[in-house]
Amino acid sequence: MDLNLSPYFSEALREYKSPSQIARNVTEKWAKDNLYCPKCGSQLKQHRNNTEVYDFFCDHSNQEFILFPTQLEEFQLKSTKSFPYNGFPKKIVGSGYDAAQRRLDSGMFPSLILLHYQRKAEEVRDGLLIHRLSIPPSSIRPRKPLSNNARREGWRGYEIIMQRIPYMGRIPFIEEGKVTEKETVLAKWKYVENIMEGTPSERSWRSEITLIVDKLPSSFTLQDVYSQESNLRNLYPNNFHIRDKIRQQLQVLRDKGFIKFVGNGRYQKHA
Repeated sequence: MDLNLSPYFSEALREYKSPSQIARNVTEKWAKDNLYCPKCGSQLKQHRNNTEVYDFFCDHSNQEFILFPTQLEEFQLKSTKSFPYNGFPKKIVGSGYDAAQRRLDSGMFPSLILLHYQRKAEEVRDGLLIHRLSIPPSSIRPRKPLSNNARREGWRGYEIIMQRIPYMGRIPFIEEGKVTEKETVLAKWKYVENIMEGTPSERSWRSEITLIVDKLPSSFTLQDVYSQESNLRNLYPNNFHIRDKIRQQLQVLRDKGFIKFVGNGRYQKHA
């Protein structure tokens, strides 16, 4: 993986004037040339321009071990040249809230590729994958609709709230200019798929319980998780068995090796 962006900037500057168009052109072309599918390791392919929600995909067509090669793995690319010292921006801006919500409800929302690059040095500094299975509905929030005077009156973009994404679903592939081993990225992707597999509803609940566990100490109790019952009730107002769902999802997370039950209502996070 070559982190040098100089050739891409040289080409883009000859074709575009707008900084946003230059940035989009540079990062998309770099991604097409350098990024691989974290599920099977094949090089990613790019969708046609203006494809709704999706930017890149992999059809696993050269991987015999994939049972259903026509099932696409979809990705959306987001990039920034600013980078807070403690992580990626707290909010990732997207376009087309209604389309994104339809994808989310159907379980077809794409995984995210987040890039941080330095304009002056013309190089990629950080890269983070957000596995689509770990993106709960609570992380997608609509922005204010366009005014009545706007050409696209009523249109809404959206924001992805990073603090609503479980740590488990965040997979770095570049950190401070150092490329993560490909085998490590593929193994982490497979781990997330094992933990989060299920229906959209099951994944939503599992993500929310995982988010609660993320904020607890390494050793915690069932009562610690119960303490978030009111927040879960706000997220799932039509569910009248919140504690049952908590216990169910903790059991799933235990069976999948994410946490360990040590007895007497106590749990331990795996290192």
